[in-house]
Amino acid sequence: MREPITENDRERVRRLHADGLSRNAIAAQIGRSSSTVSKIAAELGLAFTGGARVAPATAARQEDLAALRRDLTARLYRRAAANLDRIEAGAYVRVELLPTGDTVDVVSDDPPAADERHHSQAIGGYLTSAARLAEIDAGTSGHEVRSMLTDLARGLRDAFASDEDEGAADGG
Repeated sequence: MREPITENDRERVRRLHADGLSRNAIAAQIGRSSSTVSKIAAELGLAFTGGARVAPATAARQEDLAALRRDLTARLYRRAAANLDRIEAGAYVRVELLPTGDTVDVVSDDPPAADERHHSQAIGGYLTSAARLAEIDAGTSGHEVRSMLTDLARGLRDAFASDEDEGAADGG
């Protein structure tokens, strides 16, 4: 049975690639097959064409991708916060389409359960995506973070579903 790829394997491949070693040379140094090294390199966005000549370009590309991930992470957190702010606002405004094709703003103290559920699902998605991007930069597997966010999203969905069920039972 093959041993799972570890963070140490990834770090060693990253470092040896930056030093300009070939796929086979890296495989020999870390005691893994060249296909495993290729898999790790692909995960890290590393290429082996041109050997040491492309290492600086690969490093620059990795930094560009890291900057993009940081920007996307910040944007995802802002989207999650905006959705949360909307459902926690003193007044919730939604647009309804009238049979005439016109629209009307409907203002209520709280969002309808379905809207709140949709917002909470969006928030969970934004946070999960942001955490995945952050764990790439941190070089960690993020299983604990992902598990925590999954549990949070599941709890929010369950809470909103029970609120909706109670509203239906009350005739609302």
